[in-house]
Amino acid sequence: MEILIAPNGRTWDPHSNTFSKYFGFFGKNADFVAHSVQNLGFATIATFPRYTHIRFQPRLFPTACLQRVIEILLSRPPPCIVLERIGSLFAPLEVLQNLNDALARLRALQAETLAGDELPAAPTIVTLSLDRLRDSKRASLQRAFAAWRQARAHITTRNVTEIATSPVFGGGALAWMPGRDRCLIEAWPQTYEKYGDSPLDNFLGCDVRDLPDAAYIVPTTRGYFAAASSQEPRLELIEALMTSNDGTRFWCRYERLVLPWRAGASDDFVCSVPLVRLVRRC
Repeated sequence: MEILIAPNGRTWDPHSNTFSKYFGFFGKNADFVAHSVQNLGFATIATFPRYTHIRFQPRLFPTACLQRVIEILLSRPPPCIVLERIGSLFAPLEVLQNLNDALARLRALQAETLAGDELPAAPTIVTLSLDRLRDSKRASLQRAFAAWRQARAHITTRNVTEIATSPVFGGGALAWMPGRDRCLIEAWPQTYEKYGDSPLDNFLGCDVRDLPDAAYIVPTTRGYFAAASSQEPRLELIEALMTSNDGTRFWCRYERLVLPWRAGASDDFVCSVPLVRLVRRC
């Protein structure tokens, strides 16, 4: 199976009628897929039983295209990844046996496309099946899920603080969702020491849309709104560019279990239980 990914992240089946109708006739013997990768900033992902083959042009590899490639790889991790750099005469093929190495290599090669210090602010977010909680590697998430079920997903305003500080819930973030149409910071993750140059308390009660790094925070809270609306937990995998207290930047890949808590007829809280998978310096 081959997927064609456009510069804006849209995916196409290059052999479908929809694709042909959208792009129109391109010549009887023309290879439009190869032309798109070579000249238009597209990428392809072809999946085989023993490996996944990715073709791209490093000089024409937009951020949105890379983000979709990463999302597809994270949702279906292959046993082996072959990277083919179109337009490179020297060693255009690279074979990587580790997904983390492949993602790091893609990031490094795409730097040829980025202007200056431009780096994507929005995280890559992939929804995972809750069946993954059965894996022993996710024991901490299993405990949080069990505690949530035992409490029947109901809380009162008196024990909101207990959830925010309980080690069972990983010391993750807690948000208040009044009317399920706003997301207000109730408690920061316990791993946070400050928020930028300001104390954390300065931003308690703030709407996420008003925070300084809303480009990162707002996309991560979409899962909160989905969980509050459905009253069902969600498991997500996130890869994001973050900034440490000393100003250095790093990539962090982590899973999080999003748990909705009902406090009233239309008054909900949502907590996020994190599980870090990888930290890599830029």
